[in-house]
Amino acid sequence: MRQTLLIAHLTVKCWLKQPFPLLAMMVFPLLLLSVTYLGLKPLLQDKQWVEPFAVAIVDEDNTFETKLLMKQYEQSKEISSVLSFQKTSASAASKQLSNNEIAGMVIVPEGFTKGIRNGKNKPVTVIGNPARPFQAELLRQVMVSNANLISAAQSGANTVFYYLRKMDLSSAQFSKYRDAIIPDFTLQALNRNKIYETHTLSAFGGVTPFQFYSLSGMLILLMIGGLFGMSLTSRGEQIALRDRLSLQGVRSSVFFFGNILSVFMLLAFQSLILVALLFFVTKTWSFSAIGIILAYCLAVSSLFALCQELFQKNGAKWGAGLLMTAGMTAASGTLLPLSYLPDSWRGVSELNIMHHTHQALMETLFIGTNSWYPILILVEFSFVTWVAGLILIMVKKRLLWSGQLPLHV
Repeated sequence: MRQTLLIAHLTVKCWLKQPFPLLAMMVFPLLLLSVTYLGLKPLLQDKQWVEPFAVAIVDEDNTFETKLLMKQYEQSKEISSVLSFQKTSASAASKQLSNNEIAGMVIVPEGFTKGIRNGKNKPVTVIGNPARPFQAELLRQVMVSNANLISAAQSGANTVFYYLRKMDLSSAQFSKYRDAIIPDFTLQALNRNKIYETHTLSAFGGVTPFQFYSLSGMLILLMIGGLFGMSLTSRGEQIALRDRLSLQGVRSSVFFFGNILSVFMLLAFQSLILVALLFFVTKTWSFSAIGIILAYCLAVSSLFALCQELFQKNGAKWGAGLLMTAGMTAASGTLLPLSYLPDSWRGVSELNIMHHTHQALMETLFIGTNSWYPILILVEFSFVTWVAGLILIMVKKRLLWSGQLPLHV
């Protein structure tokens, strides 16, 4: 234990002799957080994935029903949160589309309302902007949905007409009912949220997107910090120090645990900065959450120490570390909730320390469920990593004694 503390002390001392990489590692999280926040600002503040985009409406029919329909579109909170309608002429809309000022244009043909009354639909023309493929496809899906709703409303109106004809009404009475029923059915179908009660289910586990991604950013940055810590313990002066001490009888396991301890201290200091930022924006924290973060830092430092023992060349270490960081982040449910991912990913996430830490912090900080069980899981993961590292060191020694090359890349 004394040798391990000495190795960790010497490692940190070597870092302080060249403080620029260490300073860059500390400043990097703040820069990354700023860039990420700007990118996710529409989601975090307005709770939506895309900002509203403009769509031109060309009403060639120009009837009372189409005007009422356009007004209903403009007043719909669901539609206006995604689409911004601009009523204009066909020539002006074409010019806006060619100048990439709008995401698409919708042309309501002449005789559209009359066609609905007579049961002969006249299709609405939707033209998307190829320079905005995502927005154009979203516009198409909205209009297809509305077309299906209009068809459903027409079917309901036809059912009413069938029974009205059996009532032996006069032609004037039938026309009166028909003129009232068609727009009523159509507008109610398009404004279906006023007919049915709607409940919005959150994919963020009962927390706000801002809270969800605040924890995600902190855990991802600590994982990246572990990657940088591994690179700091693999520099030339560190390797020279290890070679000199190895000649004096210091065992490889001491270097292994020394790397874990030094990177853990680095991550613990970095986590203080991130925790302070998290407390500043969320105004919440707890002692159990601090324990979870420290256990996560220990697991991350153990994981990268094992990666350092697996490979000898720095390029191979960086490549494996990047793949491990990207894989664990993608399968953890921190970038996208697991409900958005395939079911097979949920089983993989059970072996992911980032997933367990993220879930535990959400429950501890924002839901109010205090449990020390996640800390036990993370410590167990660290223990398994230590055993794997010691076995790997033992295998490499035996290969050296037998005259074979070690399993280094």
